[in-house]
Amino acid sequence: MKKRSLLFACFVIVLWGSVFSQKQEYIVFTASQDFLSRIYVLNMDGSVHTYHEYMNYRWMDMTVIDNEVYVAEAFMPGIYKVDIFTGYLTLIMHDFSLYYFYGLAWDGTYFYVKEWSMNRYDISGNSYGSASFAHSVYGATFKDGYYWMIGNENLVRCYDFSGWPNLVEIPGNQFFPPSADCRGLWYDGENFWTAESVENQLGKIYKFDQQGQVVQQWWAPAFRGWGAVNVSFPSPVLPGDANCDGLINIVDVITIVNKILGFEPELFCFENADLNGDSIINLLDVIAVTNLIIQSDSGF
Repeated sequence: MKKRSLLFACFVIVLWGSVFSQKQEYIVFTASQDFLSRIYVLNMDGSVHTYHEYMNYRWMDMTVIDNEVYVAEAFMPGIYKVDIFTGYLTLIMHDFSLYYFYGLAWDGTYFYVKEWSMNRYDISGNSYGSASFAHSVYGATFKDGYYWMIGNENLVRCYDFSGWPNLVEIPGNQFFPPSADCRGLWYDGENFWTAESVENQLGKIYKFDQQGQVVQQWWAPAFRGWGAVNVSFPSPVLPGDANCDGLINIVDVITIVNKILGFEPELFCFENADLNGDSIINLLDVIAVTNLIIQSDSGF
C-alpha cells in the first residue's frame, strides 16, 4: 500500500511540475461614455476579469500585434499599446494635425487610421503618408492581405491597399455585420470580432464569419462599446482542474464525465483533465482525478 501511494505521489508531483502550452484566453472590450472610457478584460464566459478606467480618453478600435493590444484614441488622435492586466499605456504616436481617429488596422508593417483621409504610421509612430478614402470607418482590420472595414452604411467592405495611395475596393465582398450598431472590427485568423455601440443599454460582443453569421456572442459589460479582440497567454497546467477554475474538486470529475459523454463543457482544460498524459480523455482520467481528490482530503 505504501509503495502504491509513493508511486502515485511521484506521478502527481511530475504532473504538477510540468508546464504545457495551455492558453488562458481573454476578450478585451472598449467602451466610452462622454469623456470616460474603460478597457475591460473578460473571461471567455463573458464575466469581467478586470477593467481599467480612463478620464478624458475616448477609446475606439483595437488591434493585436504579437499578442499585445493596441487601441486608437479618438479625441486626441493617437495609438497606444495597453497592458491589459495593469492598464498601463505606452504611447505609440499622437498626430495633432488631425481632428480624430476612427478605425485601427495593422497590416504587418503599418497602422491605418481614418480621419478625412486614410493615414498610415509605422510601429514607432512615424507617418507614412495619407490617401483619399471616401467612406466613414467605424472599425477596420486586415484579412488575407486586404483591408476590411465597417462603415456608416452598415456594410463590411474589402479593399486592396497594395497600390497605396490608390485604394481599390474588391467587388463581391460586401456583407452585413451582425447588427446595425456594430463598431470596431478585428480578425483573429478565422473569424471577425466586433461590439455593439448602443445608447443607455447593453449591447453584445460578436464573433462572426465572412457571411456575417454569428459564431459566438456575449453580452457586453457596459453600453456604448466600440471594439473587441481576443488574446491568450500561456498558463501552467494544474492536473485535475478540468474546468479551469484553479481548484480540484468533484466539479472536475463531473466535467470530465460530461466530456466523455459528449456534453461539451463551457470551460474545459484538456491538459488538466488528461492526468495520465495519453492525449485521450476517458475513464482512466476520471479515476485519476478522483484519487487525487481522495488523497488530498486524507491529508496525503
